[in-house]
Amino acid sequence: MFAPKDVEKPIVPVRLDLDSTICFSCDRDLACFTRCCHNNNTYLTPYDVIRIKKRLDMPSDELLLRFTVPGKIEASDLPVPMVKLDPERDNACPFLGEDGCSIYEDRPVACRYYPVAAGLFHNADISDNERFFALVKEGYCLGHDLGTEMTIAEWREKQGIPPYDEYNKGWVELILRRKSLGPFVTIPEKTLDMFFMASYNLDAFRRFVLYSPFLNIYEIPGDRLEKIREDDIELLNLGYDWLMTTLFGAGKLKIIEHIATADSIEVD
Repeated sequence: MFAPKDVEKPIVPVRLDLDSTICFSCDRDLACFTRCCHNNNTYLTPYDVIRIKKRLDMPSDELLLRFTVPGKIEASDLPVPMVKLDPERDNACPFLGEDGCSIYEDRPVACRYYPVAAGLFHNADISDNERFFALVKEGYCLGHDLGTEMTIAEWREKQGIPPYDEYNKGWVELILRRKSLGPFVTIPEKTLDMFFMASYNLDAFRRFVLYSPFLNIYEIPGDRLEKIREDDIELLNLGYDWLMTTLFGAGKLKIIEHIATADSIEVD
């Protein structure tokens, strides 16, 4: 999720669960303050993009073009936007200001979790996925063993993580399903473009839904259609349903019968 490169010591993962306790505090008086904002690999989740584009008051197209570079989700060919570092400022995060993070209230979920890394095991035989965590200790970080001891569950609440995990849930399920197909299944480039647009470039996806043949192919109730015109979360959930339907045949969206055999619509 978040792996700075310039470390004096290797990262030491310690597996945790929601009841495990950590003791960590990040303070501007520490000598390492903002060092984790340099030379890192931070990807943006769908809800990260929603929060940041609203914070900066810019469309998702512009945000992705100006502040990200293409990446791939680990053990998958699925695309993900990575935060573009600034080489003129020692590879700093573009959102790093003189006093720290300039978008702190809307910072990415990877930054919120730090120094905790989060993951999921996909369990095909039960109704839920197994959540796990790991404590990341890096040689330069002086925040460990400072502050008040708290559980991972309490840390998540303090950092404002629950809505991120909630709104990214459909995206995580898509990733797990893709990984379950194995590395020998190839996904066409156009399908990867679909995934990127519906997951991250919501303004482009909204135009796609409203002004392409999309609504002639998929049956979208009027009340849902009205919501997606203005509500990015509703639009994101529609994107999840569309991807589950088109990529994995999950039937989340109903196809209008008289065009059920029509050619697929094009993604610009």
